[in-house]
Amino acid sequence: MIKEAIGTGNTVDEAKAAAMVELGISDFDEFTVEVIQTPTKKILGLFGGNPAKVKVSVNVPDPKPEKKEPKKENKKVEKKPEKKAEPKKQEVKQPVKEEVKETVEVPMEATNLYPETAEYIKSIVMSLGMQECNITEKSNAEEIYFELDCGDDYGIIIGKRGETLDAIQYLARMVANKGKSSYKRVSINVGNYRAKREETLRILARKTAVRAVRQGRNISLEPMNPYERRIIHTAVQEIEGATSHSIGSDLDRRVVISPVEGAKHNGGNRGRNNRHGNGRRERKEAYKPEISPDRAPKSDIDGSALYGKVEIRSTITE
Repeated sequence: MIKEAIGTGNTVDEAKAAAMVELGISDFDEFTVEVIQTPTKKILGLFGGNPAKVKVSVNVPDPKPEKKEPKKENKKVEKKPEKKAEPKKQEVKQPVKEEVKETVEVPMEATNLYPETAEYIKSIVMSLGMQECNITEKSNAEEIYFELDCGDDYGIIIGKRGETLDAIQYLARMVANKGKSSYKRVSINVGNYRAKREETLRILARKTAVRAVRQGRNISLEPMNPYERRIIHTAVQEIEGATSHSIGSDLDRRVVISPVEGAKHNGGNRGRNNRHGNGRRERKEAYKPEISPDRAPKSDIDGSALYGKVEIRSTITE
């Protein structure tokens, strides 16, 4: 393929150089030069005159056809909608309800297998000021039972709500199980206190459960030990519509008795200030005295002055 370019200039060389620059060739390339017009000078340096024109031709090889690469189609990747994280549901902690285990009573036999424990109990009781104390021991495969006979004045051994007796029982349990491979429960009773206390707790539980269902509210009892709490739970199960659970920890753990349907926050229609269902107070009508139409009007003329007697004091200064 031949490429041509025409260059102009003041001289033939300048016109040739301009055409070569246009074609992008140098003196080392093969090309042909044709002078189209030679330059003419201007008359008096002002008029006429033509620049030189030169045509330069060069043989350029045909360009190879470029292979067109197929355009890659940009496949749009559809973004899957992100699943919004569902809010975590707050776990409502249910009150821990102590399991009431059904215990099968195993008959006890009179034994004398723990004389050291009996002597230890006696030493504590005598240190509390008791004059005498006879101890009877009974046991089975799971429990050791000590019955104390200390006369009629045994209140100091029981203490407030059985706290002293429970403390003695705890110490006796440590002594009885010391160095033993199998563990046994230890129970101490005096004056049939345990049976009386159990009956008192059952009555308390039933009355409180009935009151909780009737009033629709939770009722908390005083702190108790695990043995007494189990008695309360067992008794509450006998009352329809009532349930119980334990709250607190250690020495402050207690039983709460509540209705099965939950406590009523508004307390029914017995609201404060005797309000009705619309939340407004009941207005009382103003007092209006009953006046008989036959009653004669009261007269102000009864022979007495309108304003009463007026005394005038005169002071004489000498």
